[in-house]
Amino acid sequence: MADYLISPVASRNERFAMVAGGSTQRDTQLTKLATLSGCTAIMMDDERHADYLLVDLCSETERLTDTLSRITHYLQRYRSTALIWSTMESLEEVYAALPHGQCHFLVNADDVAAVPILAGAYGRGSMDRLHDKDRDVEFGSLHRISDELAEFARTLARMAEPDREDKVSDSPVSFRPAPMEGFQGFPLSTPKTSARAGPLNLRELIKLRRLRDRFFPPDLFADPAWDILLDLKAAAQEGQQVSVSSLCIAAAVPPTTALRWITAMTDSGMLMRRQDPADARRVFIELSPETSAKLDGYFVAAAARSAPII
Repeated sequence: MADYLISPVASRNERFAMVAGGSTQRDTQLTKLATLSGCTAIMMDDERHADYLLVDLCSETERLTDTLSRITHYLQRYRSTALIWSTMESLEEVYAALPHGQCHFLVNADDVAAVPILAGAYGRGSMDRLHDKDRDVEFGSLHRISDELAEFARTLARMAEPDREDKVSDSPVSFRPAPMEGFQGFPLSTPKTSARAGPLNLRELIKLRRLRDRFFPPDLFADPAWDILLDLKAAAQEGQQVSVSSLCIAAAVPPTTALRWITAMTDSGMLMRRQDPADARRVFIELSPETSAKLDGYFVAAAARSAPII
């Protein structure tokens, strides 16, 4: 990581953003981003605390393992929040190596998507709640935050690049409101096997859900949590393991948005991380037994009503 930067004199209540862009040009861009977000940009210093760590790993290849080790050590020491720019190609290694619950991953994403995070729309308190196993994860808040991030990012993009027409952004899309009553208890018994939806039926269902995108804007039906659950259930019935990058694709939303949901659902106990025994640089995501049982319960209830699973 490059050790550049320019730091104005900090005022008493400023938030500090430590920048590691990998090049002078990228450092300058991230510095402007931090300043726009109300933060004071400072040079990379392992002995100094910062509220945020801005790291661009998109061009990091030869020293990626060392860089990830350095970031991990810093985050474990200071409990800072990291914003990590990554490519899909390096996502598996990056996601597996960094501390769970302390990172926002921006995959092939526009910088404007980071502004609301740095400005506090999805701040330290929210990250702590997601990381706290004794609390219910606030999915309603995650829906609301996603909407706010999307609108803020779109507004900034229009202001910054009014003439841009063709470039596709990785800004989070809008979601339907989530139930606010929290989680219900998981069932203690497992539904009858004969009533479960088979893997072929689930795969066909997933294809039908994607078919809607040919006729309507994809973000109209964006429902990443359900798409994640269906894909993992089908994979479990097929005896397949699902990598993080594969699950991002299955979520049918931009990777940055999908990763935010995977993190929230994992911290809630709905999903579980499994280290790949053959490759420490990769983790697999799977349903918890309780979540799998709840899906079986839903399939049984839908079949009893002769209702289609959607």
